[in-house]
Amino acid sequence: MRRRDFISRGVVAAAAGMFPTPALLQPSPPAVRGAVIIGVNRAGNLPVLSAAASGAKAVSSWLSSEGFETKLYTDESGPVIAATIFDAISEFVGRGTLDQMIVYFSGHGFLNSFNEYWMLSQAPHNPNEAVSLTESFVLARESAIPNVVFVSDACRSTPDSINASRVRGSLIFPNTAISRNVRADVDMFLAALPGQAAAEIPVSQSAPGFEGLFTACLLSAFQEPVESLVRTVGGIRVLPNRNLKIYLEAEVMRRAEAKALRLHQKPDAQVLSSDSTYIAPIRPTTAQTTKTVSLEPTIRDVALRQLASLGTDLAPLSARRLYLNRIPSSLDQETVSFERVQSSIAAETTTSPTIAGVRSHEAGFSISGSQVSEAITADNATTQVDALRRLIVVRFRDAPAASVAIRFADGSGSILAALRGYTCSLVIEAGKILSASYLANDQPPNPFIDKLRSTVAAAAQFGVFRIDGDRDTANRKAAEFGDKIRAGKSADPTLGLYAAYAYHQADLVDRVRSVDDFMRGDLQVRLFDVAMLSRRLSSDRRRSEVFPFCPMLAQGWGLLRVTQAGIRPEVDRLRDHLRPALWSTLEPEGVSIAADLLKIGRVE
Repeated sequence: MRRRDFISRGVVAAAAGMFPTPALLQPSPPAVRGAVIIGVNRAGNLPVLSAAASGAKAVSSWLSSEGFETKLYTDESGPVIAATIFDAISEFVGRGTLDQMIVYFSGHGFLNSFNEYWMLSQAPHNPNEAVSLTESFVLARESAIPNVVFVSDACRSTPDSINASRVRGSLIFPNTAISRNVRADVDMFLAALPGQAAAEIPVSQSAPGFEGLFTACLLSAFQEPVESLVRTVGGIRVLPNRNLKIYLEAEVMRRAEAKALRLHQKPDAQVLSSDSTYIAPIRPTTAQTTKTVSLEPTIRDVALRQLASLGTDLAPLSARRLYLNRIPSSLDQETVSFERVQSSIAAETTTSPTIAGVRSHEAGFSISGSQVSEAITADNATTQVDALRRLIVVRFRDAPAASVAIRFADGSGSILAALRGYTCSLVIEAGKILSASYLANDQPPNPFIDKLRSTVAAAAQFGVFRIDGDRDTANRKAAEFGDKIRAGKSADPTLGLYAAYAYHQADLVDRVRSVDDFMRGDLQVRLFDVAMLSRRLSSDRRRSEVFPFCPMLAQGWGLLRVTQAGIRPEVDRLRDHLRPALWSTLEPEGVSIAADLLKIGRVE
């Protein structure tokens, strides 16, 4: 049984009554809670912010008043250093007594290939002086703290806008021994959707300072409550983390609109804790409140409804009620954007590849939106590009798969797995791979799989394909989705690939390993991304079964370190040449490096 199942404290469901012994009838001891709070106004040569440090101080004051032991770090008295943050969190984790920990950041942030980074004082000039939030999120699961909450009042812009594509960042959670029996429920509250900036708004017309919109809404959630979102846990009125997600989404959008901001800031969140997990009790500043929530549809709602129409429901019950009550219009921007991407993917992946001239025992790549300049593979296969330079035929030498480096007309390219019996349909848009879909050479198109594939791929493209809910709910939803795509994994292995990333995000390691096992049975090979996420790659002696030799989805590059994938330094260099895209798309120099590695056999 997990540690949190024994705890009867404020941040978890009360256990009184489950065991009617006199000892448990005594008052529960107060929860042991800690917070590490970071505010950075000045990060390198980036634009100076006005509200990051002040927002951090306001959050620190609030959490201290709620009984948290707080450690505050702002740049008002000196630079904020990654090692200092690590030491603070490591000390908390090392105690082994915390029931909950909050990690709050306000400052510059960016999103590179779906991996999150917080910029500290010396970033981006020093690529280590940032926080790798994605990797720290993974390590936080192994902290044995029942609930860890990340709060990020930061932009999620692309690195092109701040010249930070080579920032790797530091890990701020200790690399403790992996325990699959003691896992933290890690929640994450982000100020904006992928690609958005987090707004700062004036405190008043006369005030010299500014306040972070997201931070202001976070504080108001517990002082100006929405009664429909308040719950009673252990006799205390609280706003559960799951309902805090709803509040922030509604309130941030409302305040942004009220300030007439041209930027329509929409928060993002993932809540894996139980419905009774909360940060602080409700302490309203007024006796009466009539505040309500009014929610606009988001791209997440569009994706959820599209998936639900295919019998794939990835949202917990509470969220399902929510998005069904805010039906996206066919004319709203989110729906138009989603359906455009969905249509682009579907249009190029519904033709039987056999017609294109790829035999059942061969592999192929069919490209739309660009042409092929060259295709390079190792000595276990050969490649041939057709006259129109839109089809690559791969022939094997007693091998079930091969790693292929493909260079497109503009010099960019990618490294993908050529799978015997499959043709991979690539959709190129604006110099990046929009989608990749593997179609079985000897099977006719399947309308249901085609629709499911394009919907899942579009949701992944917008960064909203994930499974929400507490651990039991997520497991149930994962099982349902796995059953839905089980046949699909034979028809299109990318459905299994997307599923593995969603399972990993929800900390469902056994589900990831199930995908790995089924793929090995279906394909006689293993996809690199799935093997990496299963945590088997570092110790697996069967590396020769893994294809290609690096992640196919760009977000996988940001997980190599924490999953201990054990790739060669020469391969890791390719990460410096990634374009911001869902599928790994390399700049010309990166394609040349990959091609050379394949030619000399330096990929295992």
